[in-house]
Amino acid sequence: MKNLDAFYLFIKVVQQGGFSHAASQLAMPTATLSRRISALEQSLGCKLLSRTTRKLQLTEEGRRYYERLNPLLAEMEQATGDIQGQRQRMSGLIKVAAPIAISNTFLIDGITDFCLKYPEIRIDLLQSNDYTSLLDTDLDVVFFSGELPDSSLRARRLGEVHYGLFASPQYLEREGTLLEPEALDQHHIIQCWPHRNWQLTHEDGRRFHLKPVARLSVNQMQSAVKVAIQGLGIVNVPKHYVAHHVNAGLLSPVLPEWLGGKRPFHMVYHNRELATVRLNTFIEFIDRHMRERLASTWVRHRRGKNEEE
Repeated sequence: MKNLDAFYLFIKVVQQGGFSHAASQLAMPTATLSRRISALEQSLGCKLLSRTTRKLQLTEEGRRYYERLNPLLAEMEQATGDIQGQRQRMSGLIKVAAPIAISNTFLIDGITDFCLKYPEIRIDLLQSNDYTSLLDTDLDVVFFSGELPDSSLRARRLGEVHYGLFASPQYLEREGTLLEPEALDQHHIIQCWPHRNWQLTHEDGRRFHLKPVARLSVNQMQSAVKVAIQGLGIVNVPKHYVAHHVNAGLLSPVLPEWLGGKRPFHMVYHNRELATVRLNTFIEFIDRHMRERLASTWVRHRRGKNEEE
């Protein structure tokens, strides 16, 4: 029992990713914290942490201790917080990454609400479409649009992002309104990553495939939408991303009965059993935020309860 306090300090060092961050959270000198962990290792007769100039890593023994102790500590902290009404005092850093288009729309709203509710939480949001590199980093949560490249990843499928065709009212007045997708060959097309080939699906199940010859191809959705608003042509983008432009009368749906495509949307994270209280709380908070946004036109939630895959 004499090591109980030292075990708590060890868990905090791992959760904060180093001695300095943990010492700041615990309001104690870094040197004192380091000595306490060293004393714990000496009493156990094994190294728990491998200290290098660049990164703090768990040894095999340290990982086993962390896996056994962290869930117990998380339950204790959560129970204490519930009883005292102090869950708002959670603190620490959560590293998040998401596609640019999604993070600029619904996700930033959810993160803002989370930070307002838990003022001592810090969020580091990386906005990037480079999914491969994101999944290889030490991020806590990665929001992923598209099929997961690795089925072993811990992920929660949140729904599907739905695409649609849009053009400016000026363009449609100049070039004419489309009645069938075959007419797209006679129009100016703006291509935007990742939709180089358009797979359209009608409400009645009919399908239409188009490999358009684009007047302009870009790899950033913001640019594609901007030139569409300026009347250059028809763009195929997520419905949520242009909803405010449609409401403002800057863009109009083209072939509204046809879905421009869909991509699954996942929240990828590390093992929930090893996650901190703040990370588990963030995951559940964002999941609830997603469900509250289901009434919008940009994402369809899958039926049934959200489950980890």
